[in-house]
Amino acid sequence: MNRIISKKGRYYFSLLFLCLLALFSAQSVFAARYPKPRDWVSDFANVIDPSYKQKVSSVLTELEQKTSAEISVVTIRSLGNETIESLAVQLFQEWGIGKKGKDNGVLFITSIGERKTRIEVGYGLEGILPDGLTGEILDKYVIPEFKKGDYGRGITLGTFAIASIIADDAGVELTGGIRPASRPGGKPSLLRTIFNFIFLVIMGILFIRNPFLFLLFLGMGGRGGRFGGGGFGGGFGGFGGGMSGGGGSSRGW
Repeated sequence: MNRIISKKGRYYFSLLFLCLLALFSAQSVFAARYPKPRDWVSDFANVIDPSYKQKVSSVLTELEQKTSAEISVVTIRSLGNETIESLAVQLFQEWGIGKKGKDNGVLFITSIGERKTRIEVGYGLEGILPDGLTGEILDKYVIPEFKKGDYGRGITLGTFAIASIIADDAGVELTGGIRPASRPGGKPSLLRTIFNFIFLVIMGILFIRNPFLFLLFLGMGGRGGRFGGGGFGGGFGGFGGGMSGGGGSSRGW
């Protein structure tokens, strides 16, 4: 009898150990895939000249102070096995760009390896940054510079255009001679909003019924080395817990 209990005890202990190991492994992979932001500008691909980065960081700091909106600029080496859209949504959620409850965040992400870029917009800013406008910003300010290989200038012009629209809507001025970008008409697509809601409900039901599926989702990933190395920027306290609305635009060059 003691031997049977001992065997069962060892079995359950081993099973518990394996479960904990799998959980910690998934968390480790998740953390490795999504490093903490360095600053308003997380240049993991090391393609932005320091002078451009300083200008952008200064403007984004001022924008946050005057409007509470948060813009995160990110460059990465590779998308791995993901699309620019899926990675943008996941990174937005992991970092919590924008203020909690306001969801007034924007993620401007560029993958150098696949030559893809995207502007991902939080729920609270979809009204002033509809898909048509974010696409126009990429087409007018960003892609022409990227085609010339000037990533720093393209990212700076695109970020300034986004910041100017947010500032103009809030009725504040940003220093540095930033002018509001043109704003075409249009509202977020009702069909896209409905689709996003249905998708979130389905994913929520799946994760509630299958908790291990959620762990598997966290542990999934593409090739390593997408973000690159580097430390943190001084004085940056992180983002405020905002959520993505699924809106925005993507482009290649």
